[in-house]
Amino acid sequence: MLDYPKDHPIIQQIQQSESLPRIPKDLGDALSMLLNPYEYDMNECIDRLYAIPGMETVLVRVINHISQFNRKITNLKDAILYLGAYNVRMISIAHMTRLLLPESCGRTKLFDSRKYWQHCVGTSIASYMIAEKTGQCDKEKIFTYGLIHDIGITVLDICLPQHLDEIYAKQVENGVHQTVAEKVVLNGITHAEIGMWLCEQWGLPEEICVIVGYHHSPFPYGRINNEINVLYLADSISTNYYENLLGTSTTFIYSDHVREKLNLSHEFVQSLAEKLPDEVDRIIRNEYFAL
Repeated sequence: MLDYPKDHPIIQQIQQSESLPRIPKDLGDALSMLLNPYEYDMNECIDRLYAIPGMETVLVRVINHISQFNRKITNLKDAILYLGAYNVRMISIAHMTRLLLPESCGRTKLFDSRKYWQHCVGTSIASYMIAEKTGQCDKEKIFTYGLIHDIGITVLDICLPQHLDEIYAKQVENGVHQTVAEKVVLNGITHAEIGMWLCEQWGLPEEICVIVGYHHSPFPYGRINNEINVLYLADSISTNYYENLLGTSTTFIYSDHVREKLNLSHEFVQSLAEKLPDEVDRIIRNEYFAL
């Protein structure tokens, strides 16, 4: 059951904003198919992806960049067949991020979207490593979720940049926790609720909506969800990395209850946190992760 304040004034402002990009419904349909590729006709999925502006160009460029084939791939269908459902899903979400950041949109003056994108990539990497260690969820799927988990921040950047700058100032200059700063500036809601609303508006799969909405608060969700627990811990680790990028003084805080649910040691979490900066640097050198 998805729970967010649909009639909240901030959501209404975003909904009425002329800057809010219109993501094609075909993307949500395609992601649903790519999440469960054995349940769908791949030709139908390919038709959906054809309808997304720029998707064929992106997938063809990526496969030609990373492949060692003797021939050049020139069409969407061949690119999808060679890349596979996991890679296409990941690239599709990275592409959607770019659709959310057109050059013509009004942007923030203080908030650094590039550093925040590094946090999102860091969350993806940490999620993958935790999933690989615990075996409690699909490590490739959870990597994908990490890229989109903070979509609410991206939308604030586009539609309400002055609000995001105010949140950023409270966080960086006054040392206020991000969630607290958001609730003060946004009159009681956070980027997680905004992101959940947006995912549902765009027809994204419910499992993505749930991850986006509850990645900061796994306990109120009401039922055990290993993917939320993994993403919650990964996000905590990557947030510490992000705060270091900003040069703020923070304490590395996460819930021991979640860590214990995942059967992970403090030593593993600390080791992951130490490895993360180098891993992010390695990943964002790839052209479809660099903004």
